Amino acid sequence: MEVTSEKVFYEREVKEQARRLDIDILLWGEELYDKKIVIYPKKISAISGYEDIKKDLVDAALVYFDFKKEKYMKLSIIRYDEAKKVLYVSEENFNGIWRYLRNSVDLGIRIQKKRKNEIAITTPDDIVDLSFLHRTGSEAVIENGQLTYIAKEIPQSEKELLGRKQSLLDNAKYLYFYDEDDNIYHDKDCERVKEILPARFKASENRPGGKRPCKKCRRRMFLRKSCSPYVKQIPQIDRLLTKAGITDYQLEKFAYEEELKFKTDQAWELTVKGKEDTWIIKGFQTMELSLWHNNYVKTAPRERYITQGFHNQGMDGKKLYSMLTYISGYTFEKHLAGEEKAALIKSVEPLEEVKEQVVTEQREGFFASIIEFIKRMFGK
Repeated sequence: MEVTSEKVFYEREVKEQARRLDIDILLWGEELYDKKIVIYPKKISAISGYEDIKKDLVDAALVYFDFKKEKYMKLSIIRYDEAKKVLYVSEENFNGIWRYLRNSVDLGIRIQKKRKNEIAITTPDDIVDLSFLHRTGSEAVIENGQLTYIAKEIPQSEKELLGRKQSLLDNAKYLYFYDEDDNIYHDKDCERVKEILPARFKASENRPGGKRPCKKCRRRMFLRKSCSPYVKQIPQIDRLLTKAGITDYQLEKFAYEEELKFKTDQAWELTVKGKEDTWIIKGFQTMELSLWHNNYVKTAPRERYITQGFHNQGMDGKKLYSMLTYISGYTFEKHLAGEEKAALIKSVEPLEEVKEQVVTEQREGFFASIIEFIKRMFGK
C-alpha cells in the first residue's frame, strides 16, 4: 500500500496559513512519532512543576486535517518544549482534534516502518501522556479517539490516604499545603492542591521553611491569614483592598509582620483589628476614605476601657496603605506618650514668649542708652 506524506503535499499551503498567524514552528502529525503530547486540565499554569518549565515553552502550530470539510487544513496553537520534544495540549483542545490528528500520527508510524526505521511506539495513543489528569475514583483513558474517564476500584490503602488528605484540608488550623517533594506551598483552594498525590500531601499551621508561596494563590493565602476566622468574607475584603491598591507585598507585611485582622460588617467598610484597638475604614465606594477609632474612657492616667461607638481619627483623604500603617503602629502607650509630648511643648511655649519679650526689652534698652550717650557727646 502506498504511504504518502501529508507534509510533502500540503507544506506550502500550511506555511502560508501559519505565516498569517505569525507562527514559526509547525508540528506535523506524521512527525510526532518521537515526541510526547502532555494533556493538562484547564490551565497549563496549574500543572505541577509549571514554574520550572514555562521559560522553555513557545507557541507552535499543530497541523491536522479534517478531510470531510471544505476547509480541511487545520492549525491548533499549543505550547511546545522544543528541547524536550514535548507538546502541551489542554484536555478540551485534545478532545477536539485527536480523532483527526491520530490519523496523521498513524501515517508517520507507517512511513517510518516503510523506511525500516526503529521507533518506540506502535500506536498513535502511545505518544499521549495522561499523568496530569487526576480524578478521584476514575482513570483517564483514550477510547475511539476521545479522552474519557472510567471508574476504577480504589484500594483500601489509597482510600485511607485520600481520607487523610481531606481531613487535613478540612482542619481549620492548617493554612499551608504542599507536596513533600516540591518547594512550593499553597492555599487550600489552589487548583494545584488537587493535583498533589495523597501519599505526598502535607499540611502546616506555619509557613514551611525552605519553600516559597505559590504565585497563583499567595494573595488568597495572605488574605486567609488576615481574615481568619471570617474566611467567607475573603472575596469581599479582597475587592476592597484591591480597589485601594494594596499589593501582594504590602498585604503580606500587614498579615504576618503587623498581624492585622480584617473583616467587613457593612458594605464598602473595612473593620481592622490592630495590636489593641479596633478601627473602621469607610468610604470605599467613592474612595474618599476616613479612619474611625473605637471609643474609650480613661479610668486612670494610664488606664482605659473600650466603650461603644467610634470617633473620626482625622485622617480623611489619606490612602489606605497610610491608614493601615498608622493602625499597625498604634498602641495606647504610644498615644499617651504623644499626648505628654504635645502637653510639654504647649507648656514651654509661654516661657519662650516671656524670654523673647525680655530679650526684646533688653535690646530696646541697650539701643536707648547708646542714643542717650551720643546725644550727650554731640548734643550741643
